Parts: sequence; structure tokens; C-alpha cells
Amino acid sequence: MAELTDRGLPLFTLELPSVHASGDPRPVGLAAHGPDGSQSPLRVGARALVDVTIADAPATFDLTLRTAGSTGAELCSARFTPGPTAQGGSGAVTARLEFEPSADMQGFLPVVVSLDLPEPGANLPTNDSLTATLAIHGPQRVLHLGGRVVGGGAELADLVGAGFALDSGDASTLEALADPARAAGILAGYDAVVLDDLAAADLPPAAGAAIEEAVRQQGLGLFASGGVGAFGPGGWHDTVIEDLLPVELVQKEEKRDPSTTLVVIIDSSGSMGGNRVQLAKEVARLAIRRLLPHDKVGLVEFYGAKRWAAPIQPASNAIEIERALNRLNAGGGTVILPAIEEAFYGLKNVRTRYKHVLILTDGGVETGSFEPLLRSMAEDGINTSTVLIGPDAHSEFLVTLSNWGKGRFYSVPNRFNLPEILLKQPTTAKLPAWRPGPHRVRARGGPSWWDATDVAGDGPGPDALPDLGGYVETRLRPGAQVLVETEVEGHPVLATWETGLGRVTAFTTEPAGAGTDSWSEWDGLGPLLARALERTSRTPDGYDYSATRDGYTVLVRAQRRSPAATAAPRAALASDGEAGAQLAFAKVAPGLFEARVAAAPDAELRLLLDAAAAPEGTPTAGKRGYLVLPPQHAPELNVDPAAGLDLQLAASLTGGSHRAAAGLDAGLEPPAAAGASDPVRRRDLRPLFLLLTLLTYLFELLYRRLDRRPRAQGAVA
Repeated sequence: MAELTDRGLPLFTLELPSVHASGDPRPVGLAAHGPDGSQSPLRVGARALVDVTIADAPATFDLTLRTAGSTGAELCSARFTPGPTAQGGSGAVTARLEFEPSADMQGFLPVVVSLDLPEPGANLPTNDSLTATLAIHGPQRVLHLGGRVVGGGAELADLVGAGFALDSGDASTLEALADPARAAGILAGYDAVVLDDLAAADLPPAAGAAIEEAVRQQGLGLFASGGVGAFGPGGWHDTVIEDLLPVELVQKEEKRDPSTTLVVIIDSSGSMGGNRVQLAKEVARLAIRRLLPHDKVGLVEFYGAKRWAAPIQPASNAIEIERALNRLNAGGGTVILPAIEEAFYGLKNVRTRYKHVLILTDGGVETGSFEPLLRSMAEDGINTSTVLIGPDAHSEFLVTLSNWGKGRFYSVPNRFNLPEILLKQPTTAKLPAWRPGPHRVRARGGPSWWDATDVAGDGPGPDALPDLGGYVETRLRPGAQVLVETEVEGHPVLATWETGLGRVTAFTTEPAGAGTDSWSEWDGLGPLLARALERTSRTPDGYDYSATRDGYTVLVRAQRRSPAATAAPRAALASDGEAGAQLAFAKVAPGLFEARVAAAPDAELRLLLDAAAAPEGTPTAGKRGYLVLPPQHAPELNVDPAAGLDLQLAASLTGGSHRAAAGLDAGLEPPAAAGASDPVRRRDLRPLFLLLTLLTYLFELLYRRLDRRPRAQGAVA
């Protein structure tokens, strides 16, 4: 229209009566897709959705879908009562048929959809059917390696549907994957591997290395899921599987200082006179300072008798404990056994993680049954350490006491050699990474994910996902894409990325288990998992193919799914189901290849993807994809009215006029152009330039023949 307007050529249109003027219900369009949306292919065993557009739809009609041919088998049929769903006044409605392709339908499946009216009408009998070809892909083959959840593979298979052929691996499968000579052949037969709540201890390191090799180098898909038996809780730290995941495993540690009760037994006999008793007090103060407020401490002194200088009490009572130390003075004999017994009885009623007895003496100890007492205390979890006070004291017996009491021996000859008393060992404990619910979650990601699932459109919507029962806390890696995350914490629940030639997806909860119990009544769980698993699985050769028409040229595009892929795209024209001429792809951009094929606009184009190009023994050998490009023009009597040319608008855009004719006998002379500019006239200048060229040539010949020599002055004949 723009070109006609620029050249000043008006378009005059005459609208003839339509054969559909009296109402002609007819199929005018057919589009098929998988259960996950318009972009998903049809697969064997999965629900196939066929949307049929009916023009001038009546109140009630029947549709039947069957395979093409004289002996075509019926695939499905249904009666529709669209009611007031007609749009745009044309009466066009869309009716949906469903069927499940069987294994013998894999490849190119010609089908016919037929329209039948319950009551005779004015429809034309020649356009009540429409033919098309469907591309039926084989099911995605998936190896399921489960762990904690019994029957998890069967439940996952029910969720994702028959478009996936799940093989549940067992101990023998893991053993075979641990053999490098057998692992490559096993993994070559699958499009994806699912690690479902599988602990790292149950996956042999060699099997993990084989999976990593297949993902990075062969394009195998990896879908990792699970709860308390996977990810961080499953011990996946520092494994090859962790390096593949789009999430970082978060295993937080909490430093714990366990509670302790310390009983200090101080020798205040006469031999401790002078600086020794003061040195013992300094050692006691140093040991008590190592205690925390939740610890407990008590003081027992012995000087021929024994007594509690300070009963067992919280270590936070620092002032009272210091006063008790200051009141100690040397005097009396050395009788230590009753003091140890007193400390033993006092510690029996204390509930702390550690119990410790610290004996401070100069070594002058009486004989007695120390060994049975100290060994009994050690069996009850009470350790006994000894400290030798003074420079010239005997220490052999104190060393023996500490050995019986499973403690330590310290020697303090002077105040410049005060020891660091070890009463307990602070520990760190791993906090549980499993976060029990409920947790509010929200959807992320673009339409390529959510437009193809039941969580959008007619479903509850991606912003209305049910609360999650639990998940494993992780952190998204840089460069990964998060598809579902918790609303408050922002922790990933479903994340994916490409690594090497393959794609890895992490689902940080259980597909079947306590984590998704709250999703069991949600219709979107199955489509969500199926979409994620489909996008994770490898394509025949790592490319997404599409085809468009431009006149007699068909442009086939191959978009590389992984930037690390090095293999060239492979496709061939289909001839009787076999590969014909191979397409010659040319690289037009990083990861984008194009090939051009000559085809008539009314011709159907069938392509075999990865056709006979993969060498035997490689993971893609024998795996084919299928692509069908329908004819550009529909049959004349099955054209969608919405696709018709607006004659009146075309005339007005070019400066012409539009008329409606009641029949062919109406006046067909074009009316005067109203407002049209003068037509541009074109004159052929080639004869004129040819004449000028000839005249120039003749003039040059004449000019060369003239005698232009100069004559001498005064010459005599």
C-alpha cells in the first residue's frame, strides 16, 4: 500500500458477494502444542492439545480428529456449544481437542479435523474439513536416582506425565555409573538425570564425575531436588555435583560454648604459707575468669579438715567468689581426700555439659584410696586436674592423680609462669539447612517459563503460588536464573543455569514429600515440574530450531542453547520419513545459524533435526527432532475471515475508492480517482542515448579525416 501511494497509483476495489454470505461454519485454523503451553512440542505419551478455529460457528457443532488417509483412525471427538463466545462479529471460536500420541505416531503425523452439524445447515460440504501435519517427538528419557523418599520416582513420573520416560535407578545402577567404561554408555541413553533427595554418601565419587562429564561435555541435563537428604544436609559440600549447581550450599555454623561447673580445691595448710597461698589464689582467679556467666563455680579448702569456702553458684557472682578467695589463709595439716569427696558429692547434683575439679597444692598429700575415687569420678564425667604450687615441690603423685582423673597436670613455680587452665573445649555445631514452613513463595523468570504452565493464564497466577511446606536454604550463584523464591528471605526454590553444554536446575524442596505437601492439591505443580524438566533435558544437538517463510524462501534458524557448544546444527529435509538433502547452515551471529530452502508458499515443509549426522556411539546418535512448517496459504474456502484483506481500507490508503457489487453484471468501470495525485509517467531514454552515441562516433571519424596540416607562406607552385 505504501509503494502504491508513493507512485501515485490509486487502488479501486470492488467487493463481490461471498460464498459464505448465508453462513458457512468451517474450520479455518489448527494449532497443536503440548500440555505445558504453545511453545512445548508434542510428545509420545503426553497430552496433546489441538486448538481448532471455527468461522461462523453455530450454536452447537461436533469436531472429529483422525489420522489422514482412507483408513484414518479416529484420535478424538467432542461436541461443543460455544454460545456467546464469538468475537469480532465473525462468529469465530476456538475449540480444543485432546489426545495422547502413541509410540507408533512418533514422527510426522498427518491429521484431518472434520466439522459436523447435529442438524443440517447452510454449510458448504466442500470445506467442512482441514488437514495438517503434526510433529510428534519421542518422550524425554530421564534417569531417576532417588534416596530418602520411597517411591519418589513413581510419584515424580505421575506429576510430570507420560511425556517423560523415567527409569528408577538402584544400587546396581550407581555401581555401573561408578565404572567409567560403562557410565558413558548408560548416560548417553538419557536426556536428563534427576538426583532426588540423594545424599552424597550414596553417590559414588566416580559416578558423580561421570555425570559431571556428561553434563559439561555431552549436554546432559541435571535436575537436582530434595530436602533433608540432599544439598547441604545431604553432604554435597566439596563434591563435583556442588560445582554444577546454580545455587551455593549454605551450611551455617553456630559456635557453642558449653556450660561448665568448676570446683577449685585449694590447699590452705601450713605448708602453703607465705607466697604459695597467694600464688594458688592467682591461679584460681585465672581459671575462674575463663568461665562465662552461664557456668558455675565453687571453692573447697582443706587444712586438716575440709569446708566449702564458696558453695557452687553462677560464675556471674564474681564479687562473692572473690571475697571467698580473699578469706583463705594458710594453717593446719594437709588432708586432701575428704575435700575431693566433698567436691564429688557436690557435682553429682549439677547439670552442666562439663564438670571439672581443680586441685591446687604444694604436693604434701597424705596416702589413701585416691585411685578408686578419681576413676569413679571420671566415669561420671568429672575430670580432675592438679596444679603444683611452689618451686621445689614434689610432683609425681599429682601427675598420677591427674591421670586417674583424666585431667591435666600444671606446674606453677612462681607468678611469672601462670598456666592457661583448659576446662572445656568450645565447639561449633552445624545449623540445620532445612527450613520448615510454611513459607510464602513468589514466581520469577520470564514468559518463556510461566506462559507455558498452569500457574499463569487461567491458573492461579505466578503471584498466587501456594505456601511451601519446607525447603533447603541455599544462595543463588552469580549468573544463574531464579524461577521461584521465598518471598521474605529471597532464598531460591527453583533455579537454573547453563554449565558447559548442559543445563542444571535445582529444586530445593521435595517433588514428593513433606516440603510440597501443601502443593499436593495445586494443579500447577505437575506442569511446573514438567516444564522445568523439559527445559533442563538436552535437545538432539543442543539447538532450538524455528522456520519462517518469505515468499518462495524458507528461512530455518538454529539458536544454540549453550554458548559453550561447538557442534554445528544439523537438519535435513524429510523424504518419506527419512533424511534427504542436508541443510547448509551459515553462522550469522554468535550462537545463531541460518539456512535457506526454496519452497513454494503452498508447500508443506518437513525437517528432521540432527538427521543422520551424529556418529554412532555418541549421546545424540539415534535421537531426532521434528519440525513442520505449514503452507503459507490456506485453502480458498477455509480462509480465516480475520486474515482477509480490508478492501475499503486498501482503497482509501492509496487514494482510490471502494464499491460493493451485487453481482458480476454490475458496472465494473473504475470511478474517477478522488483526490489522487497525477500518475508518474516513465520514459525509456535508451534509444536517445544510443542515437547520441552514434552521432558522437560519426563526428569523431569526420574529425580525424580532415587535413589539418599548416600551409607555407609565399610558396610557389
